Amino acid sequence: MSNQSSWGWTGERRRRAAAGAAALALVIVACELVSFLPAGAAATDFKISGAIPSSPVAHGAAATVASSQLFAAENSLGVGNGPANGTPQRCSGGSAPGNEVQCSVASVGTVSGGPTTIPSWSYQVQPVVRQLFSLTYDARDKYVLLFGGQGNANLVHADTWKYSGGLWTQLPTPSNPPKRYGAAMTFDAADNYVLLFGGFSGTKALSDTWKFAAGSWTPLTPTKNPSALGYASMTYDAKDRYVVLFGGLTASLAVKGATWEFKAGQWTQLTPTVSPAPRYFAAFDFDANDGYAVLFGGLNGTFKDLGDTWNFSGGQWAKMSPPSAPSARAGAAIAYSAKDSELVLFGGDTGSTYVSDTWTFAGGVWTKISTASHPSSRGSAMADGTSTISALLFGGQDNKGNLHNDTWTFHSGSWTHALPRSPSYRVETAMTYDEADGYVVLFGGNSGSGLLGDTWKFVHGVWTPLHPSASPSPREGSSMTYDAADGYVLLFGGVLGSTTNLNDTWSFSGGNWTHLPPISAVPPARAFAAMTYDASDGYVLLFGGFNFSLGGIFYSDTWTYSAGVWTNVTGAGPPQLTEAQMSYDSEDGYVVLFDGVDNNFQNTGETWTYSAGIWTDITGSLSVSPPGRYGGSLVDDTYDGYLLLFGGFNATNGAVNDTWAFDNGGWSQLSPAMTPPLQSVGFGMAFDPADNEVVLLSMNPVPATWTY
Repeated sequence: MSNQSSWGWTGERRRRAAAGAAALALVIVACELVSFLPAGAAATDFKISGAIPSSPVAHGAAATVASSQLFAAENSLGVGNGPANGTPQRCSGGSAPGNEVQCSVASVGTVSGGPTTIPSWSYQVQPVVRQLFSLTYDARDKYVLLFGGQGNANLVHADTWKYSGGLWTQLPTPSNPPKRYGAAMTFDAADNYVLLFGGFSGTKALSDTWKFAAGSWTPLTPTKNPSALGYASMTYDAKDRYVVLFGGLTASLAVKGATWEFKAGQWTQLTPTVSPAPRYFAAFDFDANDGYAVLFGGLNGTFKDLGDTWNFSGGQWAKMSPPSAPSARAGAAIAYSAKDSELVLFGGDTGSTYVSDTWTFAGGVWTKISTASHPSSRGSAMADGTSTISALLFGGQDNKGNLHNDTWTFHSGSWTHALPRSPSYRVETAMTYDEADGYVVLFGGNSGSGLLGDTWKFVHGVWTPLHPSASPSPREGSSMTYDAADGYVLLFGGVLGSTTNLNDTWSFSGGNWTHLPPISAVPPARAFAAMTYDASDGYVLLFGGFNFSLGGIFYSDTWTYSAGVWTNVTGAGPPQLTEAQMSYDSEDGYVVLFDGVDNNFQNTGETWTYSAGIWTDITGSLSVSPPGRYGGSLVDDTYDGYLLLFGGFNATNGAVNDTWAFDNGGWSQLSPAMTPPLQSVGFGMAFDPADNEVVLLSMNPVPATWTY
């Protein structure tokens, strides 16, 4: 198996020259309604068109001040600042490289009578940039395993990640090994666990031994250990059925050349007749096709690159003389590709530069191959592939000292860049669960530099882009829900720019979009309308929204959709609102609408219910309510048995990232152990009944998928 914490940490040759810290540039773009208002909007009366009941909208100077305050608050969020009034936060990292914990709103307690069992948020991202991590394929748990390493500003990690199905996921491992880099790691097939040994913690070398099995780390206590060292080469010898460790570097920069065997929980030093010269950062892996372990290159005690090839079998080393070989180097990434029955070696440090060449080894012969694309020049690490999974390379350091966190796979002589399988950065996206097709579907949004018209599905933890033959035009602020009566996802309206509003209707079914021409009158063009399926009444319900033309129009109309027909059912109800949070409450049997932003650019803080065609304001009967907001998300969490409200933007205090439940006609605040960070408004959230979890696509500080 692949060892590997390998590669040219040029720090020992160049005396631990620190890699340059790479600044994480975060561009959070707030694309909200006030940014679309024309310059003269404050002096123009907003009016509702047609016969929809409305009263004149007062604004003038007061509205101008309110809108400027709102815009300033959103800009504050955009550059990473929190709520303007200092809303209490409970934080332990989140955006800094290596900090794997996020911030959450400080608990104000759970209201009596609310949910008694409170789940928590968890999230999917990918490991931050790093080098000197440990990487191997875990044949027991059937995924690639990554541990620790060194990040920007020499930050040392102790996090554990798995890579499976094209997705990196951080594993919760409370008893993981202490922070380290340069540790040796491989899968011990005889003992059926991943084995980790040594490494460095700062300038201290370690000599501890750990196992990883079934998602958990456990320290081992062998009678004897190799000396404390890092950058040793280690692999599993499948022929002799034990782990082999060779070489390494001590804290005093002594280079080792001892060979150790690990079997049944014990280390034993071997005494082969001949051995490779002492070295560290050598590439070492088992060649299953030829039946022996292969060791190549590394650095010796004078920091000279080596280019010799050795095999290990039956407890003995033998020097090989292949007709050609890679140039002398240290820290090359190596792995066995079971699909191709060969070892593959990539890159490494030749002393003067990192390289990006690819070599294969089979039948005792090294062969240099040309590939159409490949990772950049670097020192990195690889994990073995199986008969169904390609060998995998992750991250590393390049010639400029920059660290990476990209993922590549290798098969049949070709490298493939495994792009993160997640929608790109966006705000004001549309997202819902498609009951007929059995997955969460996401459409469009605003990337900050343009509108998007892409479609994604999310199923069993994995995002996959879809490529329907026809799609709605790129847009933001469209309304989307699953229409259970008609058996398809329904999308309505949105906005293309400051003056182009939409009122087209589309269905999504079987992975394809279909434009639904109007059969009768349709709602006037708008964006940011609230929409949900009303299961009690058997139709889709749409309320409110905003039209950016004619100085800006706030709506307070109510429409239903059924069997292809829109019907205006406006009566007494909520005030003119946009970006309200609305969902059907399956526990209580009615639709719930919470707040939004009104025509004075303020939050109302009101809670309304809708049943049998009638809106009811229940705000006065509530003992507690969430702080006002717009652009948050409210979904029906049928697994936990309540409506779940998260996030949004308060017109006075800025962004919020609190979590609330609505159950039995009342609100209660939840205090999950971990919470998504503050978001720009219009993030995607939906309940996924296939996995019994709420799915949230977060955009701050980078796109990440959270589940609840």
